[in-house]
Amino acid sequence: EQAFATAVDAFEKAGDTVIGSDVWIGSEAMIMPGVTVGHGAVIGSRALVTKDVEPYTIVGGNPARAIRRRFSDEEISMLLEMCWWDWPLDDIQAAMPLLCSGNIRDLYHYWQESVRS
Repeated sequence: EQAFATAVDAFEKAGDTVIGSDVWIGSEAMIMPGVTVGHGAVIGSRALVTKDVEPYTIVGGNPARAIRRRFSDEEISMLLEMCWWDWPLDDIQAAMPLLCSGNIRDLYHYWQESVRS
């Protein structure tokens, strides 16, 4: 009689993968289970992401490493406070020139005056 070992609880869940808003993921990038990709991050093509990615950080490589931040710490704080991706569609459309300009300070002032309730 041959005995076979049974794997008891052999599967170990790694956790949910969470992708923030305003994220760009390059072609053939692989994001491992349990990783959180912060809002506004950029994942380079063919990157292997094994660790959490901070908001508005560009990562690339195998394993992926931070290359640089897209904005200053102050601008990132403004973007995270505004959460422009949650605005009503009409407000996003009205702010499109600012959203495309890269001028975070002007966008923040617009949000303070026109969007924030």
